[in-house]
Amino acid sequence: MTQFRPIKYENKSKINDILRESFYFCNYSSSELVFENMFVWNYDHQIEILWIEDKIAIIRSLEKENEWIFFPPICRSKDEFNLGLNYIRDNFPEALVTGLSKKMIEASKNQGCLFLYDDYYSEYIYDPKELADMSGGKFSRKRNLVAQFKKKYKYDLLSYEDIHFDKVLSFLKRYEEEGGADEDFGAIVHALKHKDELDLLCDILVVSDIVVGLSIGVISVFNHGVILFEKSDYNYIGSGTILVQLTTAKHYRSCRILSRQEDIGLPQLRKAKLALNPLYKEKKYACIFDSKTIQLYNLYLESFDDSKNYVDFFFLHIYRLRRAVYIERDNRIVSALHILMKKFVFNAQIFDLPFVVAASTSANYRRQGLMREVMSKTFYAMREKGYCLISLYPANPQFYLDYGFVHYAYNISLKSYPKSFECGLEQTNDSSLLSGMYSACIKDYEGYVVRDEKYYTKYLNSMWQDGIVFELIKKDNQVVGYVAHKNGDVEEILLCGEEMPINKKIDFSNSELPSPNGTIPSNMIRIIDVLAFLRRIKYEGTNHIHLRIKITDDFIIENNQIILIENIGDKLTIDACQEFDIEMTIEALTEVIFLGKGDAKLSFLFPRRKMVCFDRF
Repeated sequence: MTQFRPIKYENKSKINDILRESFYFCNYSSSELVFENMFVWNYDHQIEILWIEDKIAIIRSLEKENEWIFFPPICRSKDEFNLGLNYIRDNFPEALVTGLSKKMIEASKNQGCLFLYDDYYSEYIYDPKELADMSGGKFSRKRNLVAQFKKKYKYDLLSYEDIHFDKVLSFLKRYEEEGGADEDFGAIVHALKHKDELDLLCDILVVSDIVVGLSIGVISVFNHGVILFEKSDYNYIGSGTILVQLTTAKHYRSCRILSRQEDIGLPQLRKAKLALNPLYKEKKYACIFDSKTIQLYNLYLESFDDSKNYVDFFFLHIYRLRRAVYIERDNRIVSALHILMKKFVFNAQIFDLPFVVAASTSANYRRQGLMREVMSKTFYAMREKGYCLISLYPANPQFYLDYGFVHYAYNISLKSYPKSFECGLEQTNDSSLLSGMYSACIKDYEGYVVRDEKYYTKYLNSMWQDGIVFELIKKDNQVVGYVAHKNGDVEEILLCGEEMPINKKIDFSNSELPSPNGTIPSNMIRIIDVLAFLRRIKYEGTNHIHLRIKITDDFIIENNQIILIENIGDKLTIDACQEFDIEMTIEALTEVIFLGKGDAKLSFLFPRRKMVCFDRF
């Protein structure tokens, strides 16, 4: 085979024969190279295989954003493994190879590649005998759940048959309606249809003829159990726990280990997997070949003191090369920044907001004006994409004032609050709860960054890499906010009232909270396309507007305009003109619009708004 083709069942025997003789066979504990796992996820024919010299299998999967992700080469020897990596590097230099084990990395002789730890896809490994028995103190809570379930329900664990298909579909539909994710439904249905040829172990948990749990797994060629899919109805308390115990006892007790796969960065899933007392987390790594990405990674490590785990997470799950802006000198990247895309509510509408993070210059190239060049390049790149604003959280505010940024959001010190209260703290990883709390606290503001449940899921996981935990702040057992901290060092705090919490674990008096009443400068913003921005502003007054303004911008020459602003109802019209009544810099115009400061005529047009920003990265 000289080209990639969809993986088929006919590939199983050959792949497994090679794996049995592979140098990583004896201690392989993950699931990427388990054929059954590959096959069921190929329900939409997006997993492909190519053979090199009929002895090395290169497998790739088309993931989100239409990017090919490669699996570790399937081969026998270390030399063949390196041939496989070299093939991917030479033919797909921008590719990402995922699911690499530590043994595979140790075998790699590949020069010029970067290996990153991938916490998202590292798998939880269990002792199947422990899960089947659930004995001992560490399983006491789980045994209680099992006992509750057995006492309350008359149940059966049945081997899945085709006659159960409609009931399983009803269960999946109910699961989705109650808030469960449906991303794997296609793969589940594909697995059930091919269970016999794949020797899958499929079971359903039934209460009063209603399916309340589904488990699909396999005993792999590596002699370890792998749970491919598992779902339960949370309305039946204990259903998830008893499903784990019964299926493990039924199928996997004699396996050397049991993989319950990864948490894919979902805090609630991580909590559930940890609650079952894994033996360890099988670390996985990813391989990057792209030289520019490697240079950007090394520049990041050189410039910031973030942990390597966080930097690895950033480059695997946040970073995109197309959202990096950089300058090269001496054939290498020496100055760069990264853009994160956020949603910004302002003037009763939503703006796409490029947000600058990790702006840095290599030590040997500083004080040469390179960051000024990077910023200019960034401004024009964002303008070309149709964005009219850009924002950041400054480590050095004075540095960014020189580029036309203006403070638009401010913090308040908690010690300035006149009242305080003794608070309780309770650790949480509930992204839905946090996003709901955030929405409630900013609902009366006119300017803020949107944070939804998806945002908090990634935020929680990124902070987890640096050991930062989220705890709910409670007053009289009522949740009134949250704090993200590491050993008492506060990273972020959100409060729904104006009282300072007191707790012996954290000194809140040194903390700051975003507030429209604050005086401590925090986030900054810049207008990069003044005409496009002004044309989106909605006029909130009743008087007729007729203003001629000359705008000057030292950075973006296209913003140097003389314009006539008029209104038709709440709509503004912007036209070029020759004369002007008011002359102002782009910075002064920004302060008028976002803070209501400056010329009285313009502040009447753009009254003071209640602005806050919690985002720092």
